[in-house]
Amino acid sequence: MKHIYLDNSMTTRPSEKAVSAMIPFFTDLWGSPSAPHQMGQSLFPFIKESYKALYDLLGASERDLVIFTSSGAEAVNNAILSAYIDIVNTTGKNHFITSKIEDAPSLMAIHRLEELGCVGTLVSISGFGVITPEAFGDVITSRTAMVSLSWANGLTGVIQPIEEIAAICKQRGILLHLDATHVIGKLYFDIETLGADLISFNGDHIHAPKGTGGLWIKSGVKCGPFILGGMEQGGHRAGSYNIAGLVALGVAAKEAVEYRDLFCMEVSRLRDRLECAILEHLPEAVIFFKDQERLPHCTAIGFPGVANEALLYLLNKKGVFAGIGGGSFQQIALVLIASGVKDALASSAISFSLSRETTEEEIDLAVLIIVECVKKLMKTSEYFLKKNE
Repeated sequence: MKHIYLDNSMTTRPSEKAVSAMIPFFTDLWGSPSAPHQMGQSLFPFIKESYKALYDLLGASERDLVIFTSSGAEAVNNAILSAYIDIVNTTGKNHFITSKIEDAPSLMAIHRLEELGCVGTLVSISGFGVITPEAFGDVITSRTAMVSLSWANGLTGVIQPIEEIAAICKQRGILLHLDATHVIGKLYFDIETLGADLISFNGDHIHAPKGTGGLWIKSGVKCGPFILGGMEQGGHRAGSYNIAGLVALGVAAKEAVEYRDLFCMEVSRLRDRLECAILEHLPEAVIFFKDQERLPHCTAIGFPGVANEALLYLLNKKGVFAGIGGGSFQQIALVLIASGVKDALASSAISFSLSRETTEEEIDLAVLIIVECVKKLMKTSEYFLKKNE
């Protein structure tokens, strides 16, 4: 059975180039760069080249700092918990803001700070799936230390109006952290004009292996180390380098830059093809946030009268892999309900996310399978409704 993978917001398949680049660092180049001899020093050129690829991917200045992490979740925790040490303990400002549709790392990190005496606020989302400047302005106080937000939602694809939020943060002297996991490699942006102070991302969303990620720190912004115990990465993250992972992430970063045009155009075309074909066969289906600014590879579609868990189960049996949340994600129903969608419709929603490897043939076949499964579940629902009349 052919598998059609449409859950790329959860993780992506590691690229062959990235995986191949790792192997020498398990077999021949297995030394530690902290060692004062050739086995360690021979690794420096590979480290330098990999970091350059990360700076190029982000469009970062040489004055900025990029820390290689074990995951996007680690990078998020580094940003938030460092703010507690660097700001709360020195200024007394102890208020942290995130949104109601954030992923688990931000929500749980801020909850931990609440246990330490801080105050966390979840800002409301509009019916368009975004944080309005008005709603954001209403929750800021004189004690707000940090705002931590996902730049875009990986289930719905909705992109937040970050530049407006960043302008408010700058005016009020508030640190702004963005999780750009779902944006990196998918959209063009200017990191200098964006207005963020800290940006985190997860490597396995750009076809790097799991166990890789990064944290960008703007020049002049203080962000203490999350992991102590050595002077690796200039003292910003202790622990022996995962050279294989760093090199693979660097290769994936180069490929992400290379394929960015394709992502913005071809993957977006395939996403639109998926949506249009489903509506053609199932006119009652609902494409959420279709008129909003969205990521080019994500769509959230509601199938009224169908439970999303049942649909996901049938799709899985047919070899179509999609998502409804879980893992570090909130459930898609909760994200939609927070945006004002009625409970029943929200609970019928499935998220489909494409990659640069997705083909038109896969999309066309997936549509046929999705339609077949939805109609089967609708017939089952009609049968039970009639039986219980």
